Amino acid sequence: MSFAHEVKNEVLEAPIENECCKMSFLSAVIHSCGELSKNGETQTVELRTDVENVYAKVNECLKTLYGEYAEMRIDTDSNINKAVRYVISLPANLTSRILFDCGLAKYNMDNSSSLVLGLDEHIIENECCAKSYVKGVFASSSTSNIILGDNKERKKRTFCGYHWEFIFTNEIFAIEFSNLLFSLNITNGKSKRKNLFILYIKEAEKVSDLFAIVGAFRGLLKLQNEMTVREVRNNINRQNNCLNANITKSVQSGLRQVVAIKKIKSTVGLESLPNNLKELSLVRLSNPYESLENLTKMLSTHITKSGINHQLNKLIKIAERIDRKPKKIGNEEKKDG
Repeated sequence: MSFAHEVKNEVLEAPIENECCKMSFLSAVIHSCGELSKNGETQTVELRTDVENVYAKVNECLKTLYGEYAEMRIDTDSNINKAVRYVISLPANLTSRILFDCGLAKYNMDNSSSLVLGLDEHIIENECCAKSYVKGVFASSSTSNIILGDNKERKKRTFCGYHWEFIFTNEIFAIEFSNLLFSLNITNGKSKRKNLFILYIKEAEKVSDLFAIVGAFRGLLKLQNEMTVREVRNNINRQNNCLNANITKSVQSGLRQVVAIKKIKSTVGLESLPNNLKELSLVRLSNPYESLENLTKMLSTHITKSGINHQLNKLIKIAERIDRKPKKIGNEEKKDG
């Protein structure tokens, strides 16, 4: 089970206390994943979802509000990503009433009726109803690419961000639901994918806020734990990268110094150097990969890391000058010492 599926099931576990909130939840589910069809004078509404527990929650609302139940079957006609799809059929004798009660249909001036494409403000006028509405949309039309560290699917991917999105076929509804999220302090972005309208939440903190609003507290704890693990892992990786870079730099510097000392040895000889440079040259030749700090402990006189670094750079300059004036460098440096 994916993390998104797990979180949606958690949201559906909690009972909805108030009748107004049940009406809001039912309205959200129908608006998000419902399909209306007509056969003569008969209207039917079918809800299509990949979360089986939506059925139980819809029946919980129908029982309280209308004293009846929906029916469910498995959709055998579509097999999207090998996921099971469930089709929930609302009671046909209540379809019209449910649509009007849920703010999904309205009467026009000429007494005809039409569907409401947007979000009926009366359905979400109370904060509890607004949150219940978000729960319905969350359970019906949201998805995510978040994969937790202990999930086997994580091994197939090198990186997984924090991305949660809502998918709609109705642009007006997508815009008005986006405004509802903003009113609850959930920042979201909009995009279009073929004929679908997408609302997305990318920041981990905002996804956490969304979980808190819909009551997915177990999912929230898992997400925050994942955030902590990733942060620690990233810090360790940065430290290791920095350490490796320093080691590589030290090795490269050490090899460059050894090459320079060997150049001096094979031309003018180490005896031409002052005693301090001669001793340092012999120690570096014997310990080409040691750090400057360790070299300070191997010399007969006290010297700091910066002092050793200065002397090694001096040896490199001597070697460079040997290439230009190989016969004069030894005597000049002996004088300098």
